[in-house]
Amino acid sequence: MPGRRLSEFPMRVRPLTLVLFLVLVLVTGYAVWWHRMATRLLGLLEHNTELARAAGASITYQPPTLGGFPLGISITATDVKVAKPDGLSWSAETVKASAPIWRLDQVVLTLAKGGHATLPHEGGRPALEATATIAGGRVTLDLPTGTPRSVQVNLNHATLVAAALPAPEGAPADAPPASLVPAGSYPIENLSVTVERPLTPPTDHTGTGLALHVDVTNMTVPPVRSLGTTVQRLILAARVQGPVPAAPTVDAVTPWSKDGGTVEVDSLKLDWGDLHMGANATLALDANLQPQGSGTAELSGLDNLVDALHDGGSLRGNAATWAHLGVALLAKPKANGGAPTLKLPITMQDHKLQVGPLTVAHYPDIAWR
Repeated sequence: MPGRRLSEFPMRVRPLTLVLFLVLVLVTGYAVWWHRMATRLLGLLEHNTELARAAGASITYQPPTLGGFPLGISITATDVKVAKPDGLSWSAETVKASAPIWRLDQVVLTLAKGGHATLPHEGGRPALEATATIAGGRVTLDLPTGTPRSVQVNLNHATLVAAALPAPEGAPADAPPASLVPAGSYPIENLSVTVERPLTPPTDHTGTGLALHVDVTNMTVPPVRSLGTTVQRLILAARVQGPVPAAPTVDAVTPWSKDGGTVEVDSLKLDWGDLHMGANATLALDANLQPQGSGTAELSGLDNLVDALHDGGSLRGNAATWAHLGVALLAKPKANGGAPTLKLPITMQDHKLQVGPLTVAHYPDIAWR
């Protein structure tokens, strides 16, 4: 070009070259840092896998793949199979663990094709099988140790199947039932379970060793007159007080119980047809390591429960009539115009669960290993 020397052009190109070089250095450095973070997260997950294996679990899966670059980290494993010493087995075609690059302690689990679990019969527990079309969850890690502080599992369109469990041979007619869960299939629209542990385990029964929250929406159950076949909502919030026993064995549970260990049911809410209940209770183990406890329940639609107990044979003769009369006399209408409610004590002892004077359920012995 007229009036320009050729030596001027490199001077104009050099700043652009420098910018491109700096961008390349930054991208390369970030990629290296991202890979280090991904390797760290993979190491934390593999650490927990090895701890489970050391405790006797069998865990297999295909070599995982890394992804999620640049703003997140994902680890995907296929053909995942888990088998624990207590007989619990679980499998999934694909499991994806992902976390944002700035919060590696918040791991989201995704099982796009759901999962399948089985648990064999033991004591009063029947053989159980569970499937879910869609499953996922969230794990909060303690990064320095890699230990999970909380685990949340979410299941959508799940089905629980309980096998029949015959009564023990020679058991008396008035013996408690052999199983807490009647045989059958229980479709569930949504199920969420959250378990939390403190970073520092408690030293005595005044501290919480484990917190549990369960939320069930629209579970189909065997038909019960006046109550129907759908439990619209069941929510449980409970705490295990004291150091949590390492295993469900007599040797592990006995010292926990003797040291004052309890299960605090902070809230139990049930919506089943027109029956609505809110309750709280304190549970413990008696000298034979069997459950006992007491609490308080507030109920509305109690007439429906009385009818169900009458149909099931728990209330005989004129007992149901007197129970209906008692509900009519004692239930108090709510200030907002809702259904009349009644507060009653809850007791759990000698294989019986009672709400006020009504025996609403029987339960079998817990067979500790």
